Amino acid sequence: MTTLAFLTSLASGSVAGARVRPYGIDVADLEIDFDAPRPIVVTRVLAACLRGREDELWAASVQTRILLLLALSEVSLAAPVEAHLACRCGETAVIELSAAELASFVASRRRDRVIAEANGERVELRLPTGRDQLRWAQLGDRMDVARAVLETLVVEGELTDALLVAADRALGEADPIVELEVTSACPACGTALSQIIDLERISLTRLRHARAGLLAQVHVLASTYHWTEAAIAALPSWRRAEYAALVQPRLR
Repeated sequence: MTTLAFLTSLASGSVAGARVRPYGIDVADLEIDFDAPRPIVVTRVLAACLRGREDELWAASVQTRILLLLALSEVSLAAPVEAHLACRCGETAVIELSAAELASFVASRRRDRVIAEANGERVELRLPTGRDQLRWAQLGDRMDVARAVLETLVVEGELTDALLVAADRALGEADPIVELEVTSACPACGTALSQIIDLERISLTRLRHARAGLLAQVHVLASTYHWTEAAIAALPSWRRAEYAALVQPRLR
């Protein structure tokens, strides 16, 4: 299955009437502020490229949002995400992380219920959503932020001190790509390497690069032909790219 087909399938299961397009081909993409709180940026990017309702995307699980964002970055840049694990010897191990493979990994960990138990106590939690992320972003530097985060996810039972560690571990096992640990071996000396990577941050950085390409097209066309941004926006993306390539071939 191609990345576009995978993204379309995943989007259809998450957003009613989803219609997928790459990010960075529509001048409206320039309206998205990448310096806004991260949950807001993710929601607005996905809503724009999936033609979806923001309320549905806020309600989607964080892992679904990450997979959608990751696949969207693959489609938009025509390249998969790579994790680079540096070794002390100076070499680097490169691991390709495709959205489709990570989706299979997530599916293998799927649980209908997330249960944590310790010292005879028990609590049930749900997976976090985009709306939860936005709420957490407003917690600031509270000393009890870890407890506050977990307490918003409790479905049944009480999150006692004895259950904190067990609840965090159970949630991490059921939601493994929020803080994904990747492992490999150094290609030169064979040393075992591991690293926690933030797929959401990486995907947003890649999409910011896609936007930079669109900005360059707008700049070139406005500078060369003195067209307004509105006129450039009215052009189909393929025509905009062709015009830009006539002026600067590397922008094709």
